[in-house]
Parts: sequence; C-alpha cells; structure tokens
Amino acid sequence: MSIWLSIGLVAYFLTAVAFLIDKYLLAGPARQPLAYAFWVAVFSAAVVIFIPFGVFIPDLVYLMVAFVSGATFFFGLIFLYRAIRKTDASVASTKVSVVSVAFAYIFSVFLLGESFRLMDVAAFGVVMAGIFLLGKTGRSVWSEAFFGGILFGFSLVTLKLLFDMSDFVNGFFWTRVGFFGAALAMLVFPSARREIFKSYRGSPLFSKFLFLVSKGVAGVGFLLIDIAVNLGNVAIVNALLGAQFLFILVLALIFGRKIPAIAENTNFDVLVRKFSGAALVVVGIVLLFK
Repeated sequence: MSIWLSIGLVAYFLTAVAFLIDKYLLAGPARQPLAYAFWVAVFSAAVVIFIPFGVFIPDLVYLMVAFVSGATFFFGLIFLYRAIRKTDASVASTKVSVVSVAFAYIFSVFLLGESFRLMDVAAFGVVMAGIFLLGKTGRSVWSEAFFGGILFGFSLVTLKLLFDMSDFVNGFFWTRVGFFGAALAMLVFPSARREIFKSYRGSPLFSKFLFLVSKGVAGVGFLLIDIAVNLGNVAIVNALLGAQFLFILVLALIFGRKIPAIAENTNFDVLVRKFSGAALVVVGIVLLFK
C-alpha cells in the first residue's frame, strides 16, 4: 500500500469526525455558513508556526496562484457549510465532492499534465459512481455542490501546482495566507461583519469549545491531505473522499440516536442507496490499492 494512500485514509477519517461536529454546530441558530467559514479561516493563522521551517517570499506569480488557491478554498467552504446545514452530513459532503472530484480530474489534466493507468481510471470511475449514489438522497443541495465542488477542485489542483513550483512548506503557508486574507476581506461588507460577530456572541461556551476541537481535528486532517497531495496524485487523493463519506455514514448511524442533530435519514430505501454507494466506494479504493 502506498504511504500517501494510507495518509489520505487517516486524513479523511479525521475530517469525517470534524464534519459531524460541524453538522452539530451548524444546526444551532447562532452558526451561519459564512461566519463559520470565517472563524475556520481565522484559526488557519496558526500557519505562522511554519515560518522558521523555510518560508520565503516568492515571486508575484507564485503569490497570486497561492492567494487564489486559498481564496477559492474559503468560498468553497461557505458552499459546503450551506449544504451541511440543509441536509445529512454524508449527503452534503458527498454531493459537493462529486463535483470536486470531477473538476479536480479535469483541472489536473490541463494544469498539471497528469496521466493515469487504466486501472486508476477504472477505480476513479467506480469511486465517483459510489459517491454519486451516496449523495442521491436527502434535500437537494446541488447548487451548493456545484459551486463548492468547482472551487474545491480548483483549490486542490492549484495547491499541487504550488508544491511542484517550490516545496510543501511554502505551498501550504502561502495558500493559508490567501485563505485567511479572503476571510478578512469579508469584514469590508457590513452584513457579513454583523453575521460574523453575531455568531461569536451568540454561541455558548461549550459550542466554542467544540468548534476548537473540530478545527484542531480538521486541521490535522487537512494537513495530512496536503501531504498526500504532495506525495501522490491529486485526483486520486481527492477520490479517496469516498472513504470519508463512509466514515461519516457509519459514525452518524452509531451516534445519531444520542445526538439528533447529526442523525442520518434511516429510511430503508435511503439506507439501501447509501450502503450501495459505500460498497462501490470500498471497491474503488481496493482497486486504487492494487
């Protein structure tokens, strides 16, 4: 098993846990998608710890690509959180990622010149079929999925491009600067500013604690994803999102009765679609490991 595939699976388990915490928090009246994405970006400022490890000021083209990559990730988060707020966490994440996987594939071919073995293409197709079937349940969030998926796909491929242009530390650091900068730019708009600070004042202490836990777990998960992207194939790493949805589905079914806010739709026909999709995801991942 390739080390970057193993890293990717661990990363997506961690992000699955973070997604379920996000679903719980977004179910509250004080949490709005824009505000939630803003505070996520604020915590990304912790990236300053990378400065002693070889961060340098790159040329203008590199900075522009990094800032665009980080900004598209921020706006992708807003669409993702809108979807999570509207429907099951596994459904929302899945639908966003159907588009993300597809566009990461397209962008990686045109921007990175990636090529794939026939087995990779077959496995990629099986994983996408499973993701689509998993997502064909719940309330319609295809508009959020379409825009969020395009933005995430572009952000991931441009991140890989930055890794190829310099190194991991600078690619990670400068895209997070772009992520943080896009969030700060939202403060220019009065309505966004009111929403952001209202979300902070209206959140109880326990919710703030859970938010910190979620972002800590997600931060480790996204760092591991970036490492996997740096070491491996960006489209295949993105396709491993199917494992994340399987993790979300299982965890939500286990804990949903005790925590109604994260409960999944357990109607028989819905479960059949979800588990059928999960089975396709597992098959696709097994093919990727060969």
